[in-house]
Amino acid sequence: MPPVLVKEALHFMLVYARDGHVEILKYDLRCSCLSLVDVPLVGRGIHGAAILMAMEDGSLGFAHVDGLTLHIWSREMDFNRVASWSQRTIIDLRNLLPIQNTDERLRLIGSVEGSDTVFVTTDLGIYEINVKSQRWKEIWKSEKFRALIPYMSFYNPQERVMPCDAAH
Repeated sequence: MPPVLVKEALHFMLVYARDGHVEILKYDLRCSCLSLVDVPLVGRGIHGAAILMAMEDGSLGFAHVDGLTLHIWSREMDFNRVASWSQRTIIDLRNLLPIQNTDERLRLIGSVEGSDTVFVTTDLGIYEINVKSQRWKEIWKSEKFRALIPYMSFYNPQERVMPCDAAH
């Protein structure tokens, strides 16, 4: 998965091949230093079912699918500047998304930076879910994707340039 940029730091999800343990590697762009951040969950089933995300409020987010339930955590700083995870949302995807085979594992494959939007694969396709409104839309009718990297583009019209002969 691509790194997530939150508050002048890149965050990478690390998965240890030996035991499937997951941690977050934080690279602070201001001081060029590395640190490890614990994830809010512990266990073998996290890898492949979790993603990092840049939340709408500017915090680091951690999304995880457990069966047909989507869990969203946010890493927040308290007044003593101590960071901790707090669970923000739990969404039952069984009643939200069209899922034909409830035994098939759902996978998170990406998020939209700063928008509380995630992408999940089901047996019927890829869906975009807005975590706040719990609205979804179908993106693709296939589950063959391993990752999705959404991007946004903006149109910025150039200044009007007056022809040379019109300026006189």
